[in-house]
Amino acid sequence: MQFDRPEGKPDGKVGFGSDVAAQMMRRIGISYIALTPGASYRGFHDSVVNHLGNENPGMLLCLHEDHAVAIAHGYAKVTGKPMGCALHSNVGLMHGMMSIYNAWCDRVPMIIIGATGPLDSAKRRPWIDWIHTTRDQGALVRDMVKWDDLPSSPEAIVEGFARANIITRTAPTGPVYICLDAELQEEPLKKDVEFPDLNRLQPPPPARPTKDVMTQAKDILEKGKKIVMLIGRGARTQEAWDARIKLAERLGACVMSDLKTGSVFPTEHAAQFAPPFNVISKPGRDLLCEADVILALDWVDLGGALKQAKSAGKVNAKVISATLDYHLHGGFNMDYQGLPAIDVFMACEGDVATHELNDVLGAGKKEPWKARIEAKKRTTDMDGKPTIPQLASTLRAAINDPEQVSFTSLCRGFPLDIWPLSNPHSFLGKDGGGGIGSAPGIAIGAAVALNEMGKMPICITGDGDFIMGINALWTAVHHKIPMLVLINNNRSYFNDELHQETIARVRGREPKNRWIGQRIADPSPDIAKFAEAQGAMGIGPITKASDVKDAIDKGLAALKAGKVCVIDFHIDPGEDRMAGAALGHRETGGAVDIG
Repeated sequence: MQFDRPEGKPDGKVGFGSDVAAQMMRRIGISYIALTPGASYRGFHDSVVNHLGNENPGMLLCLHEDHAVAIAHGYAKVTGKPMGCALHSNVGLMHGMMSIYNAWCDRVPMIIIGATGPLDSAKRRPWIDWIHTTRDQGALVRDMVKWDDLPSSPEAIVEGFARANIITRTAPTGPVYICLDAELQEEPLKKDVEFPDLNRLQPPPPARPTKDVMTQAKDILEKGKKIVMLIGRGARTQEAWDARIKLAERLGACVMSDLKTGSVFPTEHAAQFAPPFNVISKPGRDLLCEADVILALDWVDLGGALKQAKSAGKVNAKVISATLDYHLHGGFNMDYQGLPAIDVFMACEGDVATHELNDVLGAGKKEPWKARIEAKKRTTDMDGKPTIPQLASTLRAAINDPEQVSFTSLCRGFPLDIWPLSNPHSFLGKDGGGGIGSAPGIAIGAAVALNEMGKMPICITGDGDFIMGINALWTAVHHKIPMLVLINNNRSYFNDELHQETIARVRGREPKNRWIGQRIADPSPDIAKFAEAQGAMGIGPITKASDVKDAIDKGLAALKAGKVCVIDFHIDPGEDRMAGAALGHRETGGAVDIG
């Protein structure tokens, strides 16, 4: 990766309000800041370049604020640490709000720098400063950040950044927003600012359950004969990964996991009852009805899981839930999901509960109480046309060490029996808020961290999602962030075609009209040329199964050479649905749950 390098030596003197903000970004450990520039934070911009030398943090220039936030989101998904992003005034903040919402729902740390025109109206330039000054700019995003601030002095900037760092890194993590007054940024300091010892301003240690709660949980788990572990959000560390395996084996539990949270448990392990999902399959619902104990570890929607299970029968299990997510629940949005009935509430992160339970339960190992569901056989060739299983098997055969691959996103129906999730970075999960257009930006931020780890970042996404975020790729090319993007191009907003088919059938109308207002055709956008327009390597469209291997070989060669490459595969609409069905994913009235 490379940064734009300033001329001359940085001015080491902390002389302006914005220098204080830049210094605090460095001191709290922010290595990168993604941004789309704007005059409202021109002072801060100058401080990062001419005071810090565009290093720690270094700027990642973006063509849209939505991508700047998404890049910070992707970085946090890999590292669990905040990255910075800067958004110009109220207009840039509004551009970035969709990605902020994604980051909020995905519970990732992030420090968002905003700016407003001079709060002192006498200092505002005619027209432009007035329309870019908002009385309470933080109100635009207050319900989807953990905290926001508008510091009014250099000393307040210091405290604001120190507080923001503590809050964003404290579980449950989430974005924070600091808005910098343009006048304060550009005003010379009247006296030296005292920077605190940040060793004394650190996030608190993880919350742990009380002794009584641990006793209750231990008693229930030791009596349980049919335990189901629902593993949700978790750290992407080998230690946390191994601890989950140890607990599952100690309990003889059956494990289920969710595609929204990525790889949290090995999908080929005997305890993994069914492939990860978005909506629980019929066998999974039956399993929950049969269980006598359900242990939910930061499960994204426990209330929804129990409701789904009740559609298959009665849930008689004792429920133990470990989460801190309730700290972020407000009235603005329903991301808190349905209210679950819980017998033991462990007020801690799922990974903390895992370690605590391993300690109190002691050594031991049992076989899972019920055999896992194996994937059905399927063909990798469909009338000579590319298929998702063919892409997966060809890609796996072409890579010497699949453990080095990290999927920043996966498309509908990706076959996890062909490519199991075998480590914490195998798959990073979904975008949190379902904001279409997020995959390219998130992939770039993830690639920044993954390349530093020596892993191969590969993004598999749909054509609709990719086209909405296509110009995010320019940032990857400009800053030399290698990555490979594989497009599942069904030339349609196909998930919505299935919804329209469902509605038509329910109403007794013509389901064949589902494609109207959905198909991306006549003309089909040339995705390879879109990629080339950003400076990336574009391959495709690939319309024949016989061409898949050559395209993937070229793409991997480009990735290994440090390039950004996009391959456009034309996958017939519906083929991805069949791939999902082969893994036992439930279909409801034409709509597939995995999508």
